[in-house]
Amino acid sequence: MTDQDWSTWASVPWAPVTDSSTATSSGNIIGWHKQRVPYVPGDHCLSLQTLDVWIPASGSETDSQIPPQTSDLPKLPGRWLVFIHGGAWRDPKVDSSSFSAAALKILSIVTTRIPKSGWTVPLAGMASLNYRLSPYPTHPEDPSPPSDPGATPDPARQAKHPDHIQDVLTGIAFLQRLGGALGSYLLAGHSCGATLAFQAVMNPTRWGLENPPVIAKPSILLGVNGLYDLAGFIAHPPRGYEHLRMAYDEFTRAAFGDDVRVWKAACPATAEAWPKDWIEGKRLYLVDSEEDTLVPNDQIEALRKFLWANSSLPIELRGAPGGHDEIWIKGDRLAELCLEAVGRLDLRQGIRVELLPEDDPYYAIGMSMLTLTPM
Repeated sequence: MTDQDWSTWASVPWAPVTDSSTATSSGNIIGWHKQRVPYVPGDHCLSLQTLDVWIPASGSETDSQIPPQTSDLPKLPGRWLVFIHGGAWRDPKVDSSSFSAAALKILSIVTTRIPKSGWTVPLAGMASLNYRLSPYPTHPEDPSPPSDPGATPDPARQAKHPDHIQDVLTGIAFLQRLGGALGSYLLAGHSCGATLAFQAVMNPTRWGLENPPVIAKPSILLGVNGLYDLAGFIAHPPRGYEHLRMAYDEFTRAAFGDDVRVWKAACPATAEAWPKDWIEGKRLYLVDSEEDTLVPNDQIEALRKFLWANSSLPIELRGAPGGHDEIWIKGDRLAELCLEAVGRLDLRQGIRVELLPEDDPYYAIGMSMLTLTPM
């Protein structure tokens, strides 16, 4: 840890997070949030080389209302979870804030609801990473490069593999130098963020990086509506998804270039023998949204087939309602899954957390928002 790391961390203040998740919320502070902290110290940090951090409020009711020191990352008991957003490696409208709804729900659960049940979830903090994006010249609102030939392209949106995974590793390494996400932690990702999560546990020499960031790897991966076999989809799109072939081909070439061998090496259903790189791995969660019209279930099936042949890691399959992005837009189901996985990091106490819908009679009378089941 360098003085420059701490100076960069301290440049963004903590902001309070209040329990605004229900109509009857008290407005009490349930956590603290740092937004868009640069993880590349100094003047070389680009606009998308940042991360968000949330920590739960702790201690007595009075103490929980007092903000941490700006320069501190409090050493709270428990585990960390780190999230990587999706957006096909190029969408400027999908960023680290896509975890905000789930983070609010998680903070509400671990600080106000689970303690009342007599259970505890060992959560110390959460982080959501931004990373450089690939060009998206056809984006309807914010094309990159800009449609105006006289405008200067944003260098944070000119990335090509392995720039994306280099940023993810750099962000995690920065967080770990501060004391976060050490030991056993959960790494989760949505869509292409799930691809990046799997890349993060592979040997970084695969990407040809000079002096790659060194990280302590997670114990559990959680992939949500992930892209696991790009070459397979583009070559043979499944029935009902044929109309997406050109879009997949476009964003894959923008992110990885034209060499199909590079596509295969970057995807966890086709990268050669990558489970051998992840000796820290304890468990995988693979999540599929029921009404996903952008990523077919075939992507999970391709990864499962690969893992059955190349790994003995336990695989937990989970479902989610709604379409491709609904899981992070609403946040409830993503929060449930993250808490379940975090609970499995402590093998002495694994839990499954299910949020009751607002029309449930127990919710309506304020009995509980949770069903907690020992695993």
